[in-house]
Amino acid sequence: MKAQAAAVDVRTDAREIRSRHCPTCFLCGAEGEPLYEGLTDCLFDAPGSWNLKRCPNQRCGLIWLDPMPLEEDIGLAYRTYFTHGAPGNGASPPPRGLSRAATACRSAYRAWRFNYGDRAGRPLQWLLALPILLTRIECDTLDIPLRYLAAPEKGRMLDVGCGDGSIVALAAETGWAAEGVDFDPAAVANARSRGLDVRHGTLEAQRYPEGSFDLVLMSHVIEHVHDPLGTMREIRRILRPGGLLVATAPNAASWGHRHFGRHWRGLEPPRHLHVFNGRNFLELADRAGFARKAVSSTLRITSYCFVQSRLVRRTGRGETGQVPLREVVLGRGAALAEMLMRLWDPLAADELLLEARK
Repeated sequence: MKAQAAAVDVRTDAREIRSRHCPTCFLCGAEGEPLYEGLTDCLFDAPGSWNLKRCPNQRCGLIWLDPMPLEEDIGLAYRTYFTHGAPGNGASPPPRGLSRAATACRSAYRAWRFNYGDRAGRPLQWLLALPILLTRIECDTLDIPLRYLAAPEKGRMLDVGCGDGSIVALAAETGWAAEGVDFDPAAVANARSRGLDVRHGTLEAQRYPEGSFDLVLMSHVIEHVHDPLGTMREIRRILRPGGLLVATAPNAASWGHRHFGRHWRGLEPPRHLHVFNGRNFLELADRAGFARKAVSSTLRITSYCFVQSRLVRRTGRGETGQVPLREVVLGRGAALAEMLMRLWDPLAADELLLEARK
């Protein structure tokens, strides 16, 4: 964040998160307008009450926290946070037979689409994958990041914000020289216990040599960092010429946000410091110096966001455990709705996907 936004709110209670005033958009410099006020952490009970501002520039529209937590205090927002794996849909387990059938279909789809996993014959793979191919709702979830890892040419891959290392393990399995970095020491310890090459700390602190990686993955990390532009520039620096960054983030311009407003799960104060839309996500990549870039939206988090946002709107609280199957069915319906909306609005879904080459 820019230096002019450095006024510090000093508090004596160590349980509180100190913050600084951030009145302007870090991308275009416009004075922010109030969007939501008095938001609290409805999932992991981080302390404080938080306000979001939106950039009034129609070509930007960035959303950010004002005041914003100090970098040295932000760890207080993660004391009970899940950083060891990606959130699921929170569903109650389906009946055993149905679960096995769903697993078989997903495995067959990945094998048919990417030649990964299932060794059944191609006709059988196609037949089992057919339900997924027809509905299309799960394709984004199964495709990303495997479609990048299944590329015929392998090299060195870095997963920024790797959590428990699941993607690092998948990349290694598909032939990459795979590494990860994460700020959570428990997640790093978990990944290292599996024999994975994972470092602890921020990306910038690792001081990777310039041009170290062919592929960098960054899933739902950019919204958590205080200096998104600095992070993007560092990623470009460590990519080799022609190297690819694949980054995902919540989509502030999604139908989900428009529908749920201040209750939308993708806001997540105080951990989500900036919430991007397609235009400003591209602008961020452009400002970082990437030569070729494209942004789209995916359905990967739609069901989860819909279920959690409904809970927050109804009860004021999200749910980190299992939720009734009925809610999950409604979440699947929301994913179907966003899939149809993408026919005329490609950026309607809840998750942004940025592909940017050095």
